[in-house]
Amino acid sequence: MKNNRLRYFFSIFFLICLLQFPCIANDLSTSSKIKVIKNNNTYTFLDEDENVLFSKKLKRFYGFTEGYATVTLMNFDSAILDENGNISNIHFEQLGQKFSEGKNFAMFLDGTTGVIDTKGNLLFKIKVEFDECGALAATNFSNGKAFVKESKGKGEVWYLIDDKGNKLKEFNNISYPRYFSCGVTNVQVREGTTWKSNYIDTSGNFISPINFDEAHDFIDNKAKVKSGTEEYYIDINGKRIHN
Repeated sequence: MKNNRLRYFFSIFFLICLLQFPCIANDLSTSSKIKVIKNNNTYTFLDEDENVLFSKKLKRFYGFTEGYATVTLMNFDSAILDENGNISNIHFEQLGQKFSEGKNFAMFLDGTTGVIDTKGNLLFKIKVEFDECGALAATNFSNGKAFVKESKGKGEVWYLIDDKGNKLKEFNNISYPRYFSCGVTNVQVREGTTWKSNYIDTSGNFISPINFDEAHDFIDNKAKVKSGTEEYYIDINGKRIHN
C-alpha cells in the first residue's frame, strides 16, 4: 500500500512536470496511425476508419512508436503495449517514454536500470539517473547511440553510449539532452557561469562552434537558432541556411 501511494504521488508530480516542461511533452510523438480516445482511465484505440480495435484501463499511455508504447498500469507498474492490444507480462518500476530502434530504457522492480527490447527482455544493465521530474534521464537511440546521465562526485555526467552499453564519450559540461531528431540532440552547454545551447551528433561531436542563446529542435534537417538579437536557420552540419 505504501509503495502504491508513493507511485501515485510520483505520477501526479510527473504530470505537473509535463505541463511545466513542454520539451518532455514534445518527446511523446507517435509514428502510429492508431487513434486514441481517453475517458478517465479508459483508453479506446481506433483504426483510421474509426473502428474500435481494443480498450484498456490505464493510468497513462505515452503513444506508439515502432508499434509499441510505454504504459502505466492501474497498479502503477509500467509495461509495454503493442498495437494488437497485448500488454507485456514483464512489468517495470518505470520505462522510458518511447521505444527507438527496438530498445527502451527501464528501471526494474529491483531498482536497477538498463535497456530492454520490445518484449521486455533485458539487453544490458547500465546506471541511469533521474531528471528533475523523476523520469529516467536518457535520450532515444539514434544510429545505435544514446545519452544517459550518471552522478559523479557532486556533479552530473552525461555519457554517449552504444547499443551494447559501452560508454563512448563523457560530457561534464552539458545538460538536458533532448531526444535525437535528424541525427542530432539539442543540449544545454555550460559556458562559464551561464548556459547556452548547441547540438551534438551521434558521433559525440558538437555540430557548431557557436553556442547559441536559443536553439530549437531539428525538423526536416533544419533548426531555428538565436545568437544575440539575430535569428536564423542552420542545417545539420551547423551551417547557416541563407534564404
